[in-house]
Amino acid sequence: MFKLDHIMVETKSPLKTATAVSEAFGLPFAWPLIEKVEYSSVGVNFGKINFELISFSTRFGISGKSFSGLSGLAFEIEGSEDSAIQHLSDLGLKWRVGEKAEAHTTITVEEDQMFPTIFLVKYHFDTGGWKARLKNEFQECGGGSFGIEKYQSIQINAELPNCIVSEFGVSENKKNQITFTTSKMHSDPIVISDLIDNLEIILA
Repeated sequence: MFKLDHIMVETKSPLKTATAVSEAFGLPFAWPLIEKVEYSSVGVNFGKINFELISFSTRFGISGKSFSGLSGLAFEIEGSEDSAIQHLSDLGLKWRVGEKAEAHTTITVEEDQMFPTIFLVKYHFDTGGWKARLKNEFQECGGGSFGIEKYQSIQINAELPNCIVSEFGVSENKKNQITFTTSKMHSDPIVISDLIDNLEIILA
């Protein structure tokens, strides 16, 4: 099964939205504002996964296509791009190389059939030091205001082939929901639905 690396949230104001998310959860940025011709992006550190707040001018190689709120789930390729592509083909999944950049390559999966877009990302640099820093910063803040411990699951409002469920660990639901476990006791899960369009964040 592929491992979730980050979720992508489209917004017209990435820094403003990232700041609101960071302040609401008491979590640090994963990376500062990056501005390129194709997009502007900011990351918020949710532990082993990040939220990427992004505004596109070119989305996976296509200009003039953008959304609002949760719009993508990124899964890191740990082996080679070729082996990942072959695996997708073996599963009977349609794929497309969306972007080849100096720092990374993205590969979309069944993008015409599913939304949010599921895509693979291959980093072209050693991420070890960066991930170690993120881990330390997440631990130093104690998981933020809600004491987030770890990512648990994600469900999306889409019809999913069985292999997507088994390979990516994404399941179907009537709502887009991401769930984190927390160290703080709550009588009922906390549901935050007014911070990011098209996404409920559940703290259980």
